[in-house]
Amino acid sequence: MAPDSATTVDAEDGDDALPPVHLNRDFRVLWLARTLGQTAANTAQFGSLIVIVEETGSGFLSSVVVLSWVLPGALVSVLSGIVVDAVPKTWLLAVANGLRAVGCFVFITSAQGTEEVFALVLFLSALGPFVGPAESALVPTLVRRENLTAANALLNFMRYMAQIAGLVVLAPLLTRTAGVDVLFVTTGSLFAAAAVYSALIPMGVIAPHEPLEFPDEDARPRARGLREARQFLIENREVWQAVVQLSLLAALLPLLLALIPIYLVEALDQRVSDLPVVIIPAVVGMLLGLRLVAGIARGRGVGGLARAGLVVFIAAVVALSLVDVLEESLGSALSLTRIDLGFVEVSPESQIVMIILLPMGFAFSLVNVAANAVLNARVPGGMQGRVFALQSVLAGVASVPPLLAGGGLTEILDVRIVLGLSPVVLVLAWMWSHWGTPGPVGAWRRRALQRSSP
Repeated sequence: MAPDSATTVDAEDGDDALPPVHLNRDFRVLWLARTLGQTAANTAQFGSLIVIVEETGSGFLSSVVVLSWVLPGALVSVLSGIVVDAVPKTWLLAVANGLRAVGCFVFITSAQGTEEVFALVLFLSALGPFVGPAESALVPTLVRRENLTAANALLNFMRYMAQIAGLVVLAPLLTRTAGVDVLFVTTGSLFAAAAVYSALIPMGVIAPHEPLEFPDEDARPRARGLREARQFLIENREVWQAVVQLSLLAALLPLLLALIPIYLVEALDQRVSDLPVVIIPAVVGMLLGLRLVAGIARGRGVGGLARAGLVVFIAAVVALSLVDVLEESLGSALSLTRIDLGFVEVSPESQIVMIILLPMGFAFSLVNVAANAVLNARVPGGMQGRVFALQSVLAGVASVPPLLAGGGLTEILDVRIVLGLSPVVLVLAWMWSHWGTPGPVGAWRRRALQRSSP
């Protein structure tokens, strides 16, 4: 692989136009390993949720399953960031994916009851924080700074494909037609393939990007580990905003995932198995966002792009909670009636939701790509693992209250009301992202920083 790598690097070093990032063979090995692993993780996540819901029928337990995927990972992230920056990332990925494969194959030989499902979820969740930060930290070692936005767009595209393959196709299809055994044999095989490709990812093809210079060299933090990464975030507002935007957006997704089965049935008059049809516009919107994000970023800047995407995403979530009101006002104007596609009937409410999901998916892509590009470009190479780990910690901690509250509230309140309350999490994202700017939020942060200074 060395000759191909050298050719790619030389081409990217040229003053002329850089080649498309997908022509970088070393980078392709990374996104292939990442796609296989993410497909397996999404299949296991939604598969375990389906098993628990079918066995218990409890909305609260479905939230507990999703919480079990999130909380252990957040706790382990405190350690994983240090490990990612300290050991070879390719071998760390290979070992973590290999252990995830072993966990799936062991589960197949178990009784496969509720306890075993939760044990597998906790095991896989604890290994996840070693995989995501390591993959993200490898990106600036494989592509040039000029290609970071395109690289993150491609990685996000493959992540969406992995989510579709795992959540929309493999998990529901295999649990319905082949059973739990085949589901987790498939999941374990995908993890095993990800482990093999992880071991083939080259290291150090391109030197990590130079870190930002501190205005006062004496002010450079001396503490090590996660404390150093935290200090770096405090002193670099743009990086801090990107971390918060990614973290709080990621924190909302588990709640949305837990609410989807109930929302489909109660609000849209659809079956859970109809999800692939309803979610198509969101996929189109995400792909459209990935296609256009690099060009939009050149005119607006990645930081402003992420903030704009967050605003649109919040508006879309609120609109989903008002689907009945929108259907009453727009249904007659658009002459919406129930559509029979043969294999599924699409209700008028579902058609309104499909209209909303298009810009929602577009905004989701903008936030993810833009914020990740900021982190890859602005964080020192030797600190990226810890910064991405801190982001995972923030996402995990922030997801716990809405998951617990949302799961419990669905037992007593309409799911649309619960969905309408969920953007409170994203309002917190706005507050955190302005931590350090003029205003009351920034003043609060500055006072806290002064108290913590020696």
